[in-house]
Amino acid sequence: MTIEIPSDRLLFFTRLALTLLMALTIFAAVAALLTIPILFFRYDRVSAEMAANGIRAEAIPWVVYMVLGGVLLSVLAFFFLRHLRRIVDSVSDGDPFVPVNADRLRNMAWLAVAMQIVLIAITPTLLWFDALPHKQNVHHNSNGLSFAALVLALLLFILARVFRVGTAMREELEGTV
Repeated sequence: MTIEIPSDRLLFFTRLALTLLMALTIFAAVAALLTIPILFFRYDRVSAEMAANGIRAEAIPWVVYMVLGGVLLSVLAFFFLRHLRRIVDSVSDGDPFVPVNADRLRNMAWLAVAMQIVLIAITPTLLWFDALPHKQNVHHNSNGLSFAALVLALLLFILARVFRVGTAMREELEGTV
């Protein structure tokens, strides 16, 4: 059952914002990947700059580790946003209650969990470099765990089930008519 959706500015701007954010995640991943060779080809300059800031040159592999974590976060964020963009597109098309959107919501939940795992994995290194405050803040504990992100993942898992049940009920109802 497809419903004709009149031109909706909110949907237009949401799609535009999601597209721009997806482009930004690609740019961030590429830019981060390009910094890795620079760290090694300009090893002397990078290590001198780090030494000037009180960081030993032996820390360069840890910098690479953090950069790779950033690349992984960017890639995960891209796929999260792509799923969301496709859900928004299905709303624009007039039929958001389809089984594929339940799958998209579930995948978004797993991506949110994966992003939390990556953050937890790189946070000790960030703290070691003093890139984050040594105390918890509103968004993350000092271990990188974000309770808001975990609530988001749970919400997405539940919404995925709601969509799945809703589409099954609609198909059953259409079958009885």
